[in-house]
Amino acid sequence: MDMANKLDFEKYTDKYFLRAYEILQKENLNPFVRAQIFVRKGPGILAGMDEMISFICSNSDLEKNGGRIYALSDGESYDPLETILLIEAPILDIIRLETVYLGIISSSLAIFNDNRKLDFENIEKRMKSVVSAAGNRPVTYFGARHWSYKNDADISKAAISGGAVGAATDIGAFCISKEGSGTIPHALENIFAWKCGKENAVKEATIAFDRHMNENIVRVALIDYNNREIDDALQTVKSVPSLAAVRIDTCGENVGQGALSMMDFDGKSENEINQMLSAFFEKPVFVPKEDEKYWFGTGVSISGVYAVRKALNENGFEKIQIMLSSGFGDVNKIEAFTKAEAMLGMKLFDSLGVGGIYESRDATMDIVAVGESIDTLVPMAKVGRVYRPNPRLRRII
Repeated sequence: MDMANKLDFEKYTDKYFLRAYEILQKENLNPFVRAQIFVRKGPGILAGMDEMISFICSNSDLEKNGGRIYALSDGESYDPLETILLIEAPILDIIRLETVYLGIISSSLAIFNDNRKLDFENIEKRMKSVVSAAGNRPVTYFGARHWSYKNDADISKAAISGGAVGAATDIGAFCISKEGSGTIPHALENIFAWKCGKENAVKEATIAFDRHMNENIVRVALIDYNNREIDDALQTVKSVPSLAAVRIDTCGENVGQGALSMMDFDGKSENEINQMLSAFFEKPVFVPKEDEKYWFGTGVSISGVYAVRKALNENGFEKIQIMLSSGFGDVNKIEAFTKAEAMLGMKLFDSLGVGGIYESRDATMDIVAVGESIDTLVPMAKVGRVYRPNPRLRRII
């Protein structure tokens, strides 16, 4: 592959991937993984694939260590959720590369298919709206993977000018003389799910973080890996006394544990629904029609966050904070949460991680299998993200 694509990539990498890499090294964990990349927004025509693959090969020992890459090609069509790239490689070869290669494909698709261009003034304006809607609670820019690394410093600077307190990458946080922010990615939990059992993934990944990371780094557990947000929050808080917060990042395929969904209301009268809501929230509530998707939908919902907050409080963990991410570039969503707080008389979140403050075709990577070798991979993925084979993929490496 073209070695011209060799890059000092760590400064462009989300901090939690760098920390996960260090933890895995210190834990002597380097299994093979199968990682699939897809894009929600489509259909479209592929662009950026050659650059992405060149970056991966030029900045890792993947090929030397027996890794494989399967991919579609630039110029081919793709559908939403279709696997466009599949990597099978040792986790340490690829975990630090994810931010950059996803940014390459996300921005390339947006430019080629939608003629998107960055508007830094509008990025600053949108972040100001997000921060204002959040009631000036801390908001960190988490969107490095949504656009090319070449623009991350300028995007982060605009976001910080708009009120963000930091960014996930070192290059992004450089303008305010900080390091990137972030603790635990799903990828790290996937390895601990393989090592310790899925039911222990969140707890064990957080324990390992606590064991190996500098004590000055705030401990934040990512609790949605198993779609057991309540159970894993409580299990982890009890196991890691230094824990300061939990992060909820429930994906769009899942309804948060303990949350209500619109399906719960099927076949029920308005009176029965009101009774159900009053029992769930322990007081009468009126949910505006336009906000129902935020209260009862999939992903990070008001009822789901309420259930986690209530469980923490009832178990004596009132001081544990809640950070929310996934979809909070939508100001209407934040406003629905703050209106709900006033209605419920309960603070639902303490901070936000926000990426979607400009339009892109966001690419996503999920680990879907783990094994000692490429021939012994077994299914292992966060709940809601299953392996989606694609017979159109061709082996590149």
